[in-house]
Amino acid sequence: MTYATFLMVFLLPPIVLLSIPFLRGVAPHRPWFAAGAGILVFLAIFYTTPWDNYLVATQVWTYPPDRVIGTIGYVPIEEYCFFVLQTILTSLWCYYLQTFWPIVSETEDRAKSKFAVAGVLVLVWLASLWFLTMESTKYLGLILVWAIPVALLQWMVAARLVLANWKIVATSILVPTLYLCGADRFAIGDSIWMISPTQTTGIHFFGLPMEEALFFLFTNVMVGQGLVLFVAMREFIALKLGRKFVREIA
Repeated sequence: MTYATFLMVFLLPPIVLLSIPFLRGVAPHRPWFAAGAGILVFLAIFYTTPWDNYLVATQVWTYPPDRVIGTIGYVPIEEYCFFVLQTILTSLWCYYLQTFWPIVSETEDRAKSKFAVAGVLVLVWLASLWFLTMESTKYLGLILVWAIPVALLQWMVAARLVLANWKIVATSILVPTLYLCGADRFAIGDSIWMISPTQTTGIHFFGLPMEEALFFLFTNVMVGQGLVLFVAMREFIALKLGRKFVREIA
């Protein structure tokens, strides 16, 4: 299977399926979800491109040339498509989850939880600098150094909104992560791409390198958490400026 075929088999069908409730408008805030997803797609490409090029350049992950259409820099064209499609997939799933848990605003002060989680993330990020110094933990360190600053920034900006919407945040992260881990396991098994055995810890979950699972977890944290925050901030602004005004600019 080529990389392009992989995208058509594993990414496009769930996107098409989840597009149905989105186009029907079964949940609120559809324009805000569309705008938020568009912003996240742009950020995903902008932030991930140099990092992913470094991974391929240093052979943390590699691919057979005959399985891809071509490359931009070191990275296959299909990989850039993967950035976009994953963001859209998680965004559509997050929108659909509003049929069960509508996104709400929250003004309660939760400073203790906010700083406790932030402290843990900072400590893990510092540890990731050490991981970069060793061959076997290089990929792990690269993921953590790259992903934690974004997750930490989102958390510090609006931890109270994440906690107020924890059900939709958690589900929008975990379900796509599990699905994409399964798809990734197939791709690695079919040699669509390969992960360096010397630059990884050797820890596997059902045959999937632990680092790959961590990658999908953090990328879906960025998308799921970021999208909920984007929409929830709309409700927060409504509380501050008046719902009538916000409806007029929505």
